[in-house]
Amino acid sequence: MTQLRIECTDKLITLPQILHVLAENKQTVQHINLTDEVIQLRFLRLTENEQAELLKQLQVIPSITQASFIKQTTVLFDQIIAQSHKMQVVFEQQKKFAQLDAPLLIQGETGTGKDLFAKACHDLSNRRDYKFIAINCAGLPADDAESEMFGHSGQGKQNIGFFEYANGGTVLLDSVAELSLSMQAKLLRFLNDGSFRRVGEDKEISVDVRVICTSQKPLVALVSEGKMREDLYHRLNVLTLELPPLRERQGDLPLLADYFIKQISQQLAIDKPNYDNTFLQALQLYHWPGNLRELYNALFRACSLSSGDNLAIQDLKLPSTLLKFDEIELDESKSLEELVNRFEASLLRRFYVEYPSTRKLAQRLGISHTAVANKLRAYGIGK
Repeated sequence: MTQLRIECTDKLITLPQILHVLAENKQTVQHINLTDEVIQLRFLRLTENEQAELLKQLQVIPSITQASFIKQTTVLFDQIIAQSHKMQVVFEQQKKFAQLDAPLLIQGETGTGKDLFAKACHDLSNRRDYKFIAINCAGLPADDAESEMFGHSGQGKQNIGFFEYANGGTVLLDSVAELSLSMQAKLLRFLNDGSFRRVGEDKEISVDVRVICTSQKPLVALVSEGKMREDLYHRLNVLTLELPPLRERQGDLPLLADYFIKQISQQLAIDKPNYDNTFLQALQLYHWPGNLRELYNALFRACSLSSGDNLAIQDLKLPSTLLKFDEIELDESKSLEELVNRFEASLLRRFYVEYPSTRKLAQRLGISHTAVANKLRAYGIGK
């Protein structure tokens, strides 16, 4: 991925001109993010010559004060790594939904990879050879959202918006509920009619794009809170992909951890460090409220702080308050001794993350060092 950072004095004027330059050069931007007076564009790939030529053409836009390509500081999740049953169900739904043109709603907690699944749906669709544009709705100023989505005209100039630029392809509206209610009404009209008017014009413009929307919270809950139009919710709630949180994908953690550690090692230019089952157990005991993004950050931290060839649990720097116990299912076929042993094993796994030294663990639990060592050995903890 290649990222371009542009500082400007007026996004409303600048962005349409940037889109025009990209269209002239037949360059496809993969993601657009707007924050204050900064525009960030992400491209799948650009050669050094293409980067230099693009910067040269952007220099003639008066409102741009600075434009530069920046090094990506984080590994982008360019693969969907999963083997758990829940994710296999999601994959099957994704394959079916990708072949359809109806609006797609992807819901899931922060860091679950909603944008990655949206891009995968585009790549599996008949629109794969056309543009995929991702828009961060939270970064769209309410006053400018309509102009940036649908374009505007003035002073004899016509400026295209996101939907017109992506004609034939796919537009991802990330965090769609962040749009104002009035903007949601305009989006609903576009979804129903497939056409819109540029701001300042009466002419109807028709485009052919597929719209994918994402939301961290279920849209039905946002309807109840008055943050989402009910009619737009029903228009979007046709094809819905629900992404499970990482804590419900325990079987995927070893695969994800190994993949991220490999990627991070390459980025840091170090040999891939080793890790043991205790390290994986620490990952599996954590709740992961930030999901994949938080897992990546924790592993990056561990790889960066590691002083040897092996990753240490302490280097993950996970909040101990969010480490969870394994749930103990009350199985009538199990004896009291078996249930107690299961709980004891869960308790030891939880505390072993904080006290990997058997002596410190024994001191914490108030039992002898020998007793702790025997129990850890019996339950296979720390091997």
